[in-house]
Amino acid sequence: MSTAHTHLPQITERQALVLRLVVRDYTRTATPVSSKTLVEDYGLRVSSATIRNDLARLEELGLLTHPHTSAGRVPTDAGYRYFIEHLMAEGQLPLTEQRRINHQFHQLGLELHQWLQLSAAVLADTVHNAAVVTAPRAAQARFKHVQLVSTYGNSVLMVLVLQDGTVRQQGFMSPQPMQQEKLTALSERISVRWRGLTAADLEGLPNENLSALERAVRDLTIAAMTEANRSSNVEAYREGIRHLLAQPEFTESSAIDRAMTLLEGDWLAASAMPQVRAADGVSVILGRNPEGIGLGDYGLVLSQYGVKEGLVGALGVLGPVRMQYERVIPAVRYMASLLSGLVWSMFGPGDTDWATDQTQADRED
Repeated sequence: MSTAHTHLPQITERQALVLRLVVRDYTRTATPVSSKTLVEDYGLRVSSATIRNDLARLEELGLLTHPHTSAGRVPTDAGYRYFIEHLMAEGQLPLTEQRRINHQFHQLGLELHQWLQLSAAVLADTVHNAAVVTAPRAAQARFKHVQLVSTYGNSVLMVLVLQDGTVRQQGFMSPQPMQQEKLTALSERISVRWRGLTAADLEGLPNENLSALERAVRDLTIAAMTEANRSSNVEAYREGIRHLLAQPEFTESSAIDRAMTLLEGDWLAASAMPQVRAADGVSVILGRNPEGIGLGDYGLVLSQYGVKEGLVGALGVLGPVRMQYERVIPAVRYMASLLSGLVWSMFGPGDTDWATDQTQADRED
């Protein structure tokens, strides 16, 4: 798991305990935490004055702050970051919840969009915040299979399917009329020989090894794959707005508008996805962060899922910075693991070495 790595101050063992209790209490109540609350509710065997000194020191270090109308303290972004990196006990999602989630998924067929929609809904309901799941995409578009259909005379319809499930259709004129049986046989041969190849791989196929029709199919396929590589469109599934609206941070319309902007815009693809791809495992982005992702008073827990070097998507939880990270992080990690298994079973590993070997075989024919 990773957060924005900033310099974290050294604190005493008791100050660490106080910070942990403030984070947990404020996460639960959304109310500033006083020294009296810490002593009385958590049975600390020191005086309120001692705890007040610890609170003051934690505030000096930038880990806590206090609203001007309250004597209690609340964690800063740095305080949450310290808690996540040093004080939080990372656990697993309880087995009962894992079984419940698995049961829900086993009710579905193998339709990817159903899995992604359910993933967002289940994740949102599990952590009581908003959830976003993006459809998996390949870092580079790869060929999966093609179907050539005779329409009229020399006219042929090419139906191209890429490895991530993207479908492109393109009509073109064949150099000469061909019976459907021959087009079907050619489709099957091309699908076997080109499976897993990138646009660059296809460009490297020698023309002399291809018929005129194969060259036409190759050129159209390269154009379609190049367009897919340039596209920044990411299909996203969003659930849990009602959970955000039920929290005290979202009583003001401006906060609601900000949440809707984050959930409905393409910020995940443009800003957060690079962070996810660079991270190993779960990534936590808090409020005002050095990555330049404008979250404001929100926190974002993200993970990549899919097949490394193959099809990759992202899922994340968006909520107030005071979200319950001890629960959210294991839930995101578990859901990412579940979706990775699905992608593997549906699309396979996307073996780059295999694709390279196949290109070489075509060149040597």
